[in-house]
Amino acid sequence: MGAVSAVRTRKGIDAIPLLIKMVEGQIHRGNDAFGIATAEESLLTKSLNEITELRATTSAIAYNLMKLQPGDLPQPRTSGTRSIIVESDYLELKKSLDELLDCLSDDSPGKCLSRFVSECDGQYTIVILAEREIFVVRDPVGLKPLYYGSNSDFAALSTEKKGLWNLGLRRVSTFPPGHLWKLEERRSPWPVRQLTRQKAVEGSPTEISERLRRLLSEAVWERASGLGKVGVSFSGGVDSALIAYLLSRMESEVIAFIVGLRGHPAVEWALKAAELVGIDARVREYGLEDVEDALGKCVWRIEEASMVKLGVAIPLCWCANLAKNCGFNTVFTGQGADELFAGYHRFLRIMKEGGERSLGNSIFRSVRDAHEASYHVAEQATAPERVRMLHPFTDWKLTVFGLSIPPTLKIQGPDDTLRKRILRKACIDLGLPEQLANAPKRAIQYSTGVDRAIRTLAKRRRLRTEEYLTREFEEIFGHLHLK
Repeated sequence: MGAVSAVRTRKGIDAIPLLIKMVEGQIHRGNDAFGIATAEESLLTKSLNEITELRATTSAIAYNLMKLQPGDLPQPRTSGTRSIIVESDYLELKKSLDELLDCLSDDSPGKCLSRFVSECDGQYTIVILAEREIFVVRDPVGLKPLYYGSNSDFAALSTEKKGLWNLGLRRVSTFPPGHLWKLEERRSPWPVRQLTRQKAVEGSPTEISERLRRLLSEAVWERASGLGKVGVSFSGGVDSALIAYLLSRMESEVIAFIVGLRGHPAVEWALKAAELVGIDARVREYGLEDVEDALGKCVWRIEEASMVKLGVAIPLCWCANLAKNCGFNTVFTGQGADELFAGYHRFLRIMKEGGERSLGNSIFRSVRDAHEASYHVAEQATAPERVRMLHPFTDWKLTVFGLSIPPTLKIQGPDDTLRKRILRKACIDLGLPEQLANAPKRAIQYSTGVDRAIRTLAKRRRLRTEEYLTREFEEIFGHLHLK
């Protein structure tokens, strides 16, 4: 786990000083070791000062290492004449690092990366430096954040916007999921594997539920296999309860991590839900002052002043911190379920106004765009806590199948306040207590009380919420003159 940086310059400009700025801007994502590679040489070091000793070059890549597991190694790794970075929290491909490097070296870089993305599910960014050319791909769901930008002097990419902002780039773009890019090319990243609208699956609700149960179980098992202990970001809602329930059936220690504002009723419900699932729980409650402390930190981490995103980032940051303090570095979430199974309240209005077709289109767009709306937030809010978050509901096979389920099996009608019907049926068929399977949906920012707390902080300053958050952002990033 860590952060990637890459830069390719024009006009003979030295890439090393630029690369150093990018690595420094992402040091919170890893400082256990730094790896740098150019076409001429490579360096693995624990001191940033040593990077300045590298010879001038026009192409360079780097990796900030955050060592969570014994198998986490400094990168880039060398394979023949190539230097390769595999930044990953989870890979479906069950190969050793050496075998993976061989797979990424047996053809041209573009073909190797295209084949890998077409075949492999997971949470990853892969960068290849071959001679002076740099190629990059990102997982097709978009679970690992990645950004890119360019000007007349260079093209660059990094795990966070800060890496590019440090170079003076103001126009920074999200690297699209499932795309491939060759740095310095005038064209934008091009698609390799993308989510597409699916033809409606045929079958009875029972048959669809059976297939859904199998895919859900496989998604959890594949991610948890080999882990001695795992945590769950736990609210007691159907999504996190199902993940916790499936994990509890494996040979792993499972702990529910519950966070929220002091005295908030949702904490009590989450504790009861953990008891119903049959797993132990750890709880930490926070006050208004804790929200204020976390707010600035999370604005800096997610690089936005979005009320919705901060309402998600703060509880996840707390959850990751609690997990780490309890000796856990892997936490599972239920993220992705609300998009895939129409859990959000807004889907009712869409169905009422536009019918089944409109609902299906909206579900697809929600799933397609979740990387920016949700997954970036989760990763960036929690990675600096030295915790990785895994999201079984984003499994590629599960996602494609979920998109093929008719919308009317997810929402029965415009007055269906429960929603996610086919998922709830699958949960009951799996054995999850019906009280949990039919628990009403509450977004994390509301169930933890964070949303109301942010609004309260804004009112205390006699500011509108949006104005309050904008001021926080400007205080943190104003020196970069991003506007």
